[in-house]
Amino acid sequence: MARIAVIGAGWTGAVVARELTDAGHRVEVLERAAVVGGHSRVETLNGVVYEPNGAHIFHTSDPTVKDYVSRFGMGRPYEHVVVTEVYLSPDDDEPRLLSWPPQVAELRELPIWPVVERELAELPPEPIGESFEEHVISLMGPTLYGLFIRDYTVKQWDRDPRELSARFAPKRVELRDDGYRRLFRDTWEFFEAEGVNSIIEAILAPVSVTAGATISMDHADDLAAEFDMAVITAPLDDFAGCPGELEWRGIEMRSRYVPTDTPDGTVTPAYVVNRPSLRVPYTRTVETKHATGQSILGTVVSEEIPGSPARHYPVPRVDGRNTTRNGELMAEIADAFDIPVLFAGRLATYRYINQDEAITDALRCATEALDHFAP
Repeated sequence: MARIAVIGAGWTGAVVARELTDAGHRVEVLERAAVVGGHSRVETLNGVVYEPNGAHIFHTSDPTVKDYVSRFGMGRPYEHVVVTEVYLSPDDDEPRLLSWPPQVAELRELPIWPVVERELAELPPEPIGESFEEHVISLMGPTLYGLFIRDYTVKQWDRDPRELSARFAPKRVELRDDGYRRLFRDTWEFFEAEGVNSIIEAILAPVSVTAGATISMDHADDLAAEFDMAVITAPLDDFAGCPGELEWRGIEMRSRYVPTDTPDGTVTPAYVVNRPSLRVPYTRTVETKHATGQSILGTVVSEEIPGSPARHYPVPRVDGRNTTRNGELMAEIADAFDIPVLFAGRLATYRYINQDEAITDALRCATEALDHFAP
């Protein structure tokens, strides 16, 4: 039986810890926050469930992942539909609500359609370009890019979109002509009425968890004295004590309680409403009650404002400098330990991945750890 430390109690840390515990190893999860669940965790305000770290919808087409979360109680079906608030011209006083991703059938009804139609006819057969801007313009043309994407991207990343890599564009941007309204095309999509807190807590039920633990590379000798392996799911510049070595984009969710006349009442058009215009300082509103279906007087609306010091999103630069530096930090951290160190999850591997992908990465990491200790 090996002794294994897992740093971080989000999806990745929880799944790694559970897999290794079920295999008979002694696992200790060390979590900086007072609670488990990471960025996916929900909270309540006046009894209303809301998401302090932005919208998190669980979706997957991987039957292994689906079966895994179902084992711990996840299974409430949900269909995520997003709308975008668009000003068609600088002179418009009122925005239009359009589908996200944009739907050609809706666009045909707009006064700008002749321009859009001409631009679409001139597009290459497949998207091109190394930068995010080049890729998206080659996908939908400059007019739709300007309406839906450009200013949203500037607000989200505080960078010229030409500095961002095209690598994450196919996962986030589409132009649709099939009438499919759900944002995700995955086979399964879930949103628990009370959020994922109970699911992650159920995964961690048999695991020893120490909350409020601040662990860094400075503790390498102490960890090596107590454990036979460490699994790190935390951001590596933070863990290594070198903030600023990696670029991160954080968000602040400014959440407010709004009274409603009925228990099923909501006040925004959808769970997520994109707000790409520079007329507002936030990128989108999130009203989680649309997703939970909670029957309660009142709701909570959150405005997602980019620019906080939190480490929510890795910055996908064209030159790949952050990914390269993250790889170097992996090597530096591993060299500082006298025990094997594994890295997994969105933050530690500096990747823009969803919850199901974090679980897949956790299962991979757990297999690697088990192989290391196999007879």
